[in-house]
Amino acid sequence: MGNNLTVLTAEMKEVILSSPFIALASVSKKGEPHLIVVGKVKQISDDSHLVFGVYKMEKTKENLVETGCLQVVVVSGKVGYRFSGKAVAQNDEVVFSIQEVATLL
Repeated sequence: MGNNLTVLTAEMKEVILSSPFIALASVSKKGEPHLIVVGKVKQISDDSHLVFGVYKMEKTKENLVETGCLQVVVVSGKVGYRFSGKAVAQNDEVVFSIQEVATLL
């Protein structure tokens, strides 16, 4: 993944905001995946960042310290996206920088 960030389109934002659940997948330094589901995104920032509120997420935060890698999957109706990039846990938030996007469904 490069350092260039993906700019979210209006449709992507709508799917993110209307998705009933959002899947977050992190990976440890040993390559072990960890998948969780959150209720919604807390904020879309700068058209290239998603901010999630942290409720527990111990393993996710540990993985982000180790690798910084995160994938986020959102689906609403018959439209879905998989976002890949880097994330950091800061205080009570996870800030995700979107580097790649794939259309699902």
